[in-house]
Amino acid sequence: MVMRISRPMKRAGTKNEQFKKRVPTALLPVLRGRKFAVDLPQTVAPDSPTYTVTVTLSDMITFSLGAPASRLAAIRHAAALGHVEAFLDAAQRGPEDLSHLELTALLGDIHKALLAQYADNPPARYKIAVEEGVEEWDELSDWREMITEAEISVLTLTPQGRAAAVSSVRRIIDLDAFLSARALILSDKSYRDLVEGLPATLRRVAETLSQRSHGNYSPDPYTPQYPQWKAKGTTAAVPSADEYVKTFEDLFDRWKAADKRAASTISTWRGYLARFTKFVGHDDPHRVERVDALRWKDALVTEGLKKISTTYLAALNTLYRFGLSNSETTGISRNPFDGVKAPQKARAGTKRLPFTGAEVALILNAARKEKLAHLRWIPWLQAQTGSRVAEIAQLWGNMVITDDAGNPCIHITTAPDGGSLKNEGSERTIPLHPDLIAEGFLEFVKTRGKGPLFYGGRKGKAAVQLRDDQKHPSKGVSNRVGTWVRELGIADPRKGPTHSFRHWFKSELPRRSGCTIRLVDAIQGHSAESDAAGYHHSEISDMLEAISKLDLKGLADSATKDEIPEKAV
Repeated sequence: MVMRISRPMKRAGTKNEQFKKRVPTALLPVLRGRKFAVDLPQTVAPDSPTYTVTVTLSDMITFSLGAPASRLAAIRHAAALGHVEAFLDAAQRGPEDLSHLELTALLGDIHKALLAQYADNPPARYKIAVEEGVEEWDELSDWREMITEAEISVLTLTPQGRAAAVSSVRRIIDLDAFLSARALILSDKSYRDLVEGLPATLRRVAETLSQRSHGNYSPDPYTPQYPQWKAKGTTAAVPSADEYVKTFEDLFDRWKAADKRAASTISTWRGYLARFTKFVGHDDPHRVERVDALRWKDALVTEGLKKISTTYLAALNTLYRFGLSNSETTGISRNPFDGVKAPQKARAGTKRLPFTGAEVALILNAARKEKLAHLRWIPWLQAQTGSRVAEIAQLWGNMVITDDAGNPCIHITTAPDGGSLKNEGSERTIPLHPDLIAEGFLEFVKTRGKGPLFYGGRKGKAAVQLRDDQKHPSKGVSNRVGTWVRELGIADPRKGPTHSFRHWFKSELPRRSGCTIRLVDAIQGHSAESDAAGYHHSEISDMLEAISKLDLKGLADSATKDEIPEKAV
């Protein structure tokens, strides 16, 4: 597989961006020393005129993009990449044999290209003062001499003669560069036939240009005689400037479409983007410089915000990294947020705390007396699994299953109506605690059928075609559980009203059961710390043995009436 460098490169000693791509080792014997030419746009306009860059091939195809890091450099890089990959594809396909029609069309393409090159200004004609008076010099006269030399050379019918002919007219057209720009590598026979037809074509061009140099701009009589050249193979499409992202919203939509994103992430990141665009005063991601990213970072720090690097800066950094890795279609040529961080040490007294045993007892006892399903069962399920509240809130009836040994379990996975999980490791199967079964959870599940357990009304109807930025209905359920916990009197801001169950479970389960942290992680859906750890799969029986050591019923029974707010009694 050919290594693909998909963005402009830096080069010491110059501000201009560089194009750089390695020639596949297998192609080096064929391509080394050949000329390669590519036409690059002069401006960012979709119909921009072009200029030609020609290089001699070696291990790397390297040339300057003629512009510093900018949208123009990105556009030129995309154009160059399309031509280079088409050329390398042609080399991998091998030399091509062209028919007489195709060769004639290709000579016609040379004819048209030269006329276009000199469309506004034919080759120069000068008057030069000499001792005898005034002498007229005509560049086309030099052309004719070169063409005559080429005609004589091809008459030898030898490879050396054809090489001499190509060399003679190189000032008019570099044939090898012309072929590479069209991603063409010809067989020996087709190359010979093309070279032998070249002098006559150049004479026709010189004749027309001579007429134009004298003011006769009537239509070229030869162009209609040539068939239209049709490129062989596939040439990579080069996006125009109109196809590149123009606003942060464009970039955000491209990123969002590349993979399924959680609705909460979409909503939150839109807020980050809105703040940043307001800060810089425009909505063009191409105009953002590193100094803008640094200034925004400093402004966020001044506001006293927390976790800036993992929220605000991480979002913008991710968007730019996506744009940069897809620069051919986004036009993003640099990441101004690369390496921009806001080191913020965690302050003493701010770390998240677990619930105490008494608080868990209070919550479980209060939940027993609730009639609303989400308040009745989500706290108990969190206490026995240490799960994220969102994972429990989006459970469906068909996610309550029985394993091969007959153990009732909950299978935590993405909800059929769009509810997502945090990561791959979040999907798991956990046995139900005997206390939950005794409390009547399975009977409750039967009343809900196969649909959502905690949202969707009495009939447990699933959400229908959520927008990608629309929060899943289980999010509201999670929030209501959190509000309810606060109303029980657990008001410590360092204790998340639902998340502190995870902290409690992490320490309580190994303390009560003696199980390993690896088993706790498997139950809670914590990602493995290494790839090797990811190959470990815990047994349901081991999970059941461990969680059964948590005396949830005993905890709930232990809460005294004085500890339970009147609302919950």
